[in-house]
Amino acid sequence: MNRWMASLMVLLGGASYGLISPVVKMAYEDGFTPGDVTASQYVFAAVALVVIALFRVRDFKKLSGKDVRLLVLLGLCSTGTSVTYYLALSMLPASMAIVMLFQFVWVVMLIDYIVTRTVPNGPKWMALVMVVIGTMLAVNLVGADWSAVSPLGLLYGFLASITYSLFLYFYSRVRSDVSAWVNSSIVAVASTVAVSFVFPPTFLWNGALGDGLWLWAILIGTLGQVLPPVFFNIGIPKVGGSLAGVLGSIELPVAVVAAYLVLRETVVGLQWLGIVMILVGIVVSELRLQRRKVESSV
Repeated sequence: MNRWMASLMVLLGGASYGLISPVVKMAYEDGFTPGDVTASQYVFAAVALVVIALFRVRDFKKLSGKDVRLLVLLGLCSTGTSVTYYLALSMLPASMAIVMLFQFVWVVMLIDYIVTRTVPNGPKWMALVMVVIGTMLAVNLVGADWSAVSPLGLLYGFLASITYSLFLYFYSRVRSDVSAWVNSSIVAVASTVAVSFVFPPTFLWNGALGDGLWLWAILIGTLGQVLPPVFFNIGIPKVGGSLAGVLGSIELPVAVVAAYLVLRETVVGLQWLGIVMILVGIVVSELRLQRRKVESSV
């Protein structure tokens, strides 16, 4: 797989995450609790991925203990992001919670510097600035209600950005010669076990499944826990964790556009400008990296 296709995989994974917000809101409006929605999506994803992975059972034999520990760590990072972000949403206006989560764009680069001592180059800085400014415009931060700011909520939001950054960065170390379905199944099982300590799977016996939760579990689980890990497993080892942080920012434009189309939420001119800036930042980062790669091969 070439770099462009790998980048597309990462973009699709981020876009899938972006579709979750309006769907989750619709599930809440349907009367289901955050605990039931969260636990059910993880359980569905784990079951679905394990069933699919069993068709590639030989790939399990390729994994070493170190590989499995890395995948379990990624599962814990995924759970940490979900839990801390949901807590942030309960204490902050949605726009501020999203801004805190999207600090992952620069946190990933910081992690890359700490681990490899590689200073970000010009194109990465340019993309970073455009994405950060675009994010603040896209969530209409200026129009947010600052009187509702909770310091603890800000802390939870920033913790969510750190765990998501670790998830994106360390996915670059997952073995690419093992089926993405196999790797993702281990991540999903680890995530499900971890999230059950925070949101016990009471939906299994409280009647929520029969009331229609099963449909939301399938939809949200597919968008949030099945497709993104598979796409990331394919793409991130090829593009690297640092660039994945920039490409993953496609999540916000998709979330805003989905909220506009599905929930009919109002999107003002500055928000559209922010969306365009994020998209341009992603294109700039990838085009510049491709150009440098071509020049170095001449």
